[in-house]
Amino acid sequence: MRVSYASGDALVLASTEHSGAQPVPLSQLLASAHARRAEACSISLSGTLEGSGTRWRATYRWQPEDTVTSVASFATNAADPYLNLQFRQPIHLRRDGAGGFEALLDLRNLLAEGYRPYVLSDGSVLVFAQDQRGISGGVAFTF
Repeated sequence: MRVSYASGDALVLASTEHSGAQPVPLSQLLASAHARRAEACSISLSGTLEGSGTRWRATYRWQPEDTVTSVASFATNAADPYLNLQFRQPIHLRRDGAGGFEALLDLRNLLAEGYRPYVLSDGSVLVFAQDQRGISGGVAFTF
C-alpha cells in the first residue's frame, strides 16, 4: 500500500457551471486558461494472487475537478489520475516455469472522470480530459 500527496501547478479553465451550457467562443475559453496551484492525493494497492501468480495493482488519484492537466505531471512515482487497474499474468511454456512471457491488461480511468466539455459558439463541443478512459492489453517477454 502506498499513499502519496503532490502539490504543483495545473492548467485551469473557466468553469462550465457558471455558464451553464451556454455556448462560449473558443478565443474566450482559451483566454480563461491559467495556471493555478493545486493538490493531488493518491492511493495505490498491489499484490500477487497465490496459485496463479497474477500480479495486480489498483490506483486512485484525486485532483480538483476544475484542472485540465495533471498536478505534478513530471513526478516519477505519481499514480495516473483516477481509478486504474493493471494485471500481469505469467505464461509458463515449460514445466520448470521458464519462458519469460506475461499477459498484460491495463484498465485506465474506469469511472470516466476528468472530462470537461464546452459548447463552443459554433455549436461544436470541445472536451478537455485529464486522462482518457481506455483498455489495453498485450504480451510481454523477457530475454
